[in-house]
Amino acid sequence: MRSVAPLISPPRQGIPPPSPINMVVIDAGHGGHDPGTSHYGLKEKHLALDIVKRLRARLQGLGLTVVMTRETDRFIPLSERPDLANRLQADLFVSVHINANHNRGVSGIEVYYPRGSVVSPTAPWPPSVSSAEIGIPSTTVKQVLWDLVLGSTRAQSRRLAHAICHSMRRGLHVRCRGTKPARFVVLREAWMPAVLVEVGYVTNQAEAERLGSVAYREAAAQAIAEGIESYVRELGAQHI
Repeated sequence: MRSVAPLISPPRQGIPPPSPINMVVIDAGHGGHDPGTSHYGLKEKHLALDIVKRLRARLQGLGLTVVMTRETDRFIPLSERPDLANRLQADLFVSVHINANHNRGVSGIEVYYPRGSVVSPTAPWPPSVSSAEIGIPSTTVKQVLWDLVLGSTRAQSRRLAHAICHSMRRGLHVRCRGTKPARFVVLREAWMPAVLVEVGYVTNQAEAERLGSVAYREAAAQAIAEGIESYVRELGAQHI
């Protein structure tokens, strides 16, 4: 197995102000009684948590405020993960998982962004909008407003996914199998740009060996952080 130590670099300089991105909520998939996928003696819940902890350090080194949905091996219902980000009014939501496939030859990373969804009638009004301001307590109006809000965040989610995919392909020298739309709960219920990163296939023996390496998990966290940094810098340049 090729060493990944040369891929790891010290934390980067902070993102220069003013930046439109200040808080990032990062989510380690599964946890507690839900181990996720398990192969070659590795459990997804442990790998994801380890990578997310390393990612937190990298993002904090950039001057970002970082909140983890879980910091220990405990189960959190899917809806509560994006709900935390919504309540905190976070600027980005990033969920980290490990992939699996019945075909053990499949390998590589994938990054998902939210596909369009219908807002529940019981959902709140979009941030900074209230029914009193609109004057029409209509579910239809609420849906239209949410479509406008989420249409913009979906476009930004797609850009973030592309940035992370590019960074991981370059930094880890692995295949990026693409950025793809999905209706995962943690994506469709987030009000801010959100992505779900699949950091390799633990069903692939070579990839499992890499994922079992502390150095590789550190390099993966670095690559995700650099993708986020690239997205934030590009977004900041547009706000100047």
